[in-house]
Amino acid sequence: MPALNVEFSEDEMARLRDRAALAGRSLKQHVHDVTVQEADRLAFVEGAVAEAARVLPGVEARFPVGQR
Repeated sequence: MPALNVEFSEDEMARLRDRAALAGRSLKQHVHDVTVQEADRLAFVEGAVAEAARVLPGVEARFPVGQR
């Protein structure tokens, strides 16, 4: 399975350990989950922006400036 070695400051590592403990997960699982969730969130936002750009011209054409 692919892996990634990431360096953190002592403070960052302490914060990550604290968050993992609060979530009841191992540090490794917490960092994995947060990383994947952020990648998925960015993909969603990019898709939403693209969809808005696709439909916005139609909305602008159907509704005058004062009705948007």
